Amino acid sequence: MADELKDKVLSVSDQIIGWRRKFHRHPELGLECHKTAEVACEHLLKLGINVKVGIAQTGVLGTLTGDNPGPVVALRVDMDALPLAEQTGLPFASEIEGVMHACGHDGHTAMGMGVATVLSKLKHKLNGTVKFIFQPGEESPGGAKQMVKEGVLENPRVNALFGCHIFPSIPTGNIGIRYGAMTAGNDEFTISLHGVGGHAAYPFKCSDPVAAAGHLITAVQTIVSRNNDSVHPLVISITEINGGSGYNIIPETVTLRGTIRSISDHSRQIALKRLKQIIEGIKSGFGIDCSLQIVTKDFPLICNEKLTKFVEKSLVNWLDQDRVQIINNPSMGAEDLAYFSAAVPTTYLRIGSYDEKNNYIHNLHTPYFNFDEKILIDGTYILSGIILDYLNAPV
Repeated sequence: MADELKDKVLSVSDQIIGWRRKFHRHPELGLECHKTAEVACEHLLKLGINVKVGIAQTGVLGTLTGDNPGPVVALRVDMDALPLAEQTGLPFASEIEGVMHACGHDGHTAMGMGVATVLSKLKHKLNGTVKFIFQPGEESPGGAKQMVKEGVLENPRVNALFGCHIFPSIPTGNIGIRYGAMTAGNDEFTISLHGVGGHAAYPFKCSDPVAAAGHLITAVQTIVSRNNDSVHPLVISITEINGGSGYNIIPETVTLRGTIRSISDHSRQIALKRLKQIIEGIKSGFGIDCSLQIVTKDFPLICNEKLTKFVEKSLVNWLDQDRVQIINNPSMGAEDLAYFSAAVPTTYLRIGSYDEKNNYIHNLHTPYFNFDEKILIDGTYILSGIILDYLNAPV
């Protein structure tokens, strides 16, 4: 079966690379993945796959029903790009100013279309149903949550879901999996400090929100080092400061924005509690008004233990054992696949892209990020194989 599957994948390898380059040239942001969704939709329809569009604005759901009854498995791929000016120098670089596929979602979408193509050719061997979820808005503003809300996991109900991500900290050719938490939860916060402004020469007549903000930033750094148990990962980063309009004016308002990344709910609650306490202390100590707004963007992505064990065993059917890498520590990055993992058994594969010899060394979310396109062929092969294995022996 491995040779047959490999032949099927190789027969569409040029298409997969072509799709990736097409998406890379024409990146789209957030939920506005209109052209990307159109390409995916048209191809699924050509394959005879049932298609539903307009989910979470531009999301696409394809449902392939096998010739034999069985469980329902889903593959989710994300489609959106990032607001970055590309500096790769690729011949198929972004043609959209200030927008770039710097997180590999062009490759994810191409692999999703490749898997759909391969499995549609093996429909007679499918013991169940495969759902292909093409999701917009992974980077922002929460496409997974909306797609779950709009019912992509129902009718028929999904029994298991697989996600994947191209990842430059894993060598090209290797696949990374993890048991338990793969990525962190993400709470975004905005702190507004409102004082009394005035002339910079007379600060004693003011209640200075800039000075208060400086003390607040320093105090927040102690939450991780002094309040949280160091065996539980926690990150608090203040990433944006806005305030002031002139060198001789103390402003009335300063606004801070940032993120809390946590794996355990216990650490998350500590961070939220202490952040509120620090703000109250700054408020009374500096005689200013302070407000805090918190928006929970993502939960931790939890890889189901049974499903991950299944994937670990399945992978050795399709590639050498030494190419399977168990990831020891969770990432403090966020991934909204977590909304799917909270609803159905889910696991997540990291497809290695690091290759120093060929200069595939740049990190995600940088204007230089690129990868060897052969990993898209490997990824299509592996994902197709895992789905076939699951439909033959569900867990």
